Amino acid sequence: MSWSINVPATNTLDLALGDAAHGQAVCSAEAGVAKAIPLPGGSVSLKAALRVPVELFNGQEDADAHGVIGRATGNPDGTEPEPLFTPDGAACWLKYAAELNAQASGEGSFPFVALSGSGAVNVLVADYRRHAPTRTLGDALRDDVKSLRLPFLLEDVQALVAGDALSFQTRIQLKAGLTLSWPAVTSTVVASLARRVGGQVALQLKAEVGASLSGELKLEDELRLVFSRAEGGGAFQISIRKAITSQVSAGMKVGVTLDVASPVLAALLGAVADTAQAQSVSKIVEGLDSGTLGTVLVPVATSLFGALGFKQELDGTLATVKQVHTELKRLIEDGVVTALQAGFEYEYARTAGDATLMALEVPADELGSVHAALISGDLASIQRRTKDAWVRRYFHMRTTGMQRTRGFGLGWRDMFLAKVEDRKQLKAVTQHASRDHAHGPRRYAFQGTRSYQHEGWLAGNKVLQGIDFNAQMPAFSTRPSADAFDYAFFAQSRVEGSLSLQELADQARVWGALRDDASVEPLSRLFQSVPRGTRVTARFEARLDAATFRKVLRKMGTDPEVERQAFAVALARALPRDSVASRESPSVRQKLYTPLWNTYLLQQGKGWSKEFITNSVGAHLKKQLGAGGLVAWNWEQSRHSGGGPTAGTFMGVMEGASKYGGDTGGQPYGNIFVIWQRLTHALQDLQQAIDARSPLPDEPEQSIIARAFEPLEDAGSNPFRLTATVAWLVELARHWGFRDEVQPLLGLKVGEQEELLLTAL
Repeated sequence: MSWSINVPATNTLDLALGDAAHGQAVCSAEAGVAKAIPLPGGSVSLKAALRVPVELFNGQEDADAHGVIGRATGNPDGTEPEPLFTPDGAACWLKYAAELNAQASGEGSFPFVALSGSGAVNVLVADYRRHAPTRTLGDALRDDVKSLRLPFLLEDVQALVAGDALSFQTRIQLKAGLTLSWPAVTSTVVASLARRVGGQVALQLKAEVGASLSGELKLEDELRLVFSRAEGGGAFQISIRKAITSQVSAGMKVGVTLDVASPVLAALLGAVADTAQAQSVSKIVEGLDSGTLGTVLVPVATSLFGALGFKQELDGTLATVKQVHTELKRLIEDGVVTALQAGFEYEYARTAGDATLMALEVPADELGSVHAALISGDLASIQRRTKDAWVRRYFHMRTTGMQRTRGFGLGWRDMFLAKVEDRKQLKAVTQHASRDHAHGPRRYAFQGTRSYQHEGWLAGNKVLQGIDFNAQMPAFSTRPSADAFDYAFFAQSRVEGSLSLQELADQARVWGALRDDASVEPLSRLFQSVPRGTRVTARFEARLDAATFRKVLRKMGTDPEVERQAFAVALARALPRDSVASRESPSVRQKLYTPLWNTYLLQQGKGWSKEFITNSVGAHLKKQLGAGGLVAWNWEQSRHSGGGPTAGTFMGVMEGASKYGGDTGGQPYGNIFVIWQRLTHALQDLQQAIDARSPLPDEPEQSIIARAFEPLEDAGSNPFRLTATVAWLVELARHWGFRDEVQPLLGLKVGEQEELLLTAL
């Protein structure tokens, strides 16, 4: 590359670089290059002759449009830019930038140029040179222009010294390896299977210790690759960052490929196989995958596939077994890939421009062997060879590390890993697609989370609960509006302790993971296999994906009476279980307490004082149950501790979930109604904004989307209210005809047993 420097009329060449009199754009230069860069399978021709500014960074307020130099924010979650260097008075940087035209030739794959290996794109390159602040601008320019570098040339990268950097930015198809943990796979597969076959699905999927599935992620977006050198001339530091895009219309694309069918299929068949059939599972899977399944195994395969819910598709022939195998294999692959892609896109959309997606530290003697792969965006090959030894940060690892949840809900999970007592957060991230932040294309992503942990509920167990509400724009827009977003909701309650079979089944029915009329035999079998008192870990999940959440929004407000009745049902079912007959099951509680809750909602909690509630509950129970009502009422009255009602009683629920700080408008216990009313109104307002394509304000935190999070957060900030909200959404989906699209799940681990996954549609 040849450079010539154009000195400005106002000569500042004799000033020290650290002098505040310098402007950021100290001069301009012309870059001329005509070079062919060899890559596997072909080459890339670079041409340029452009006038570009030479920028000086000598103060902490100086901002680099490429994000390499700036002030560190100290925020490690990826939602703030992460500069590589910060001017601190001990060093200054000169940046030489150029816009090159890259033309692909040959038959190779050039992900950073074009997917087809042909065509041309613009590539932004920059050479950063560190200097002492006492050095004059003239001296620095004269030295730098002799050896300006390109990141595409291995020898130029190897010539980097500590404090220098080389970068290039263009639309890249980034290929990176990923590993998906077994619990995440099994949760996704069970939910997908339940949607396909309908009804109740309960499977205990076993796997070898440490089992996981590998695949490849393909991310196409405007990205920036930065090379720098560690202090002392040691290893090379390489980072891949999001960038302000130069091709707004192209948008971000994510693709995932996984080879998951065989191990998961074997686990599915093994979960329904008896002792005699278990010996044939591996032979059946191998035979079906290779197309060599013998006729002697067809009856066993027919039985196993039938037990998974495909009886109607099977007639005992090899042909129908092959058809079911093909469908089930596609179901597994589609389910896992879709969930993994959704999880990545969710995290990616709320990561700011200039955030680091991956950081590597490559030994100096290894740079030559990986440089071409880095330039091509093929990180997957580097990961396979190095076994992550060089990885210092990997965006996708962060989102799939523990896999207590799947899809979205991942950011919420991180809060639980930190064991936060009570945390609420709404984060709005803005991505800009041009330097004009005020009028240029932009994309917003919101994540609202509430998590908390407590003890004393559900028989004194430790309970971690939380919600995750997110909204994200798939594409950039110069006028972001409410209709441009995908919305989704996730809730989880995770219980650790000595939970009984009866308590577990009760909660599973309330959350919709177990039908009221379904047998608890799968759960019972798991409990019977271990000694009494064995520690139990159960996670109840409910998920409304983007399509399902939109359906809820469109229906909300169309039939207020149905919505109120559904919430009364949910409140009744969510009441804590007890051995007394009036509380023994969700269906009993629904029948007995729904009228009482419906009256409460109709009266909007007005006048529901402690005395009124006490008298009303007593009268209602006696009327509903006759002589049995007196027993139920005596139970309600006798369950007191320290002079106040316990959490399990109706009054205890009202004290914990519905009491105001004071008597507000005659509603001392009207909080449950008020929160539900605010939630329904907020969802209706959001749908109206979607229909009207209402533009978002300049401050996204003040938008209708942010306002929708507040009542959702309130609805999930108390154990009873969270349970009732989930039950309400399940009941509404059932009434409105899309119950099979809600994704409730129970994951149960008893002692050292394999986790049991259970869901009902």
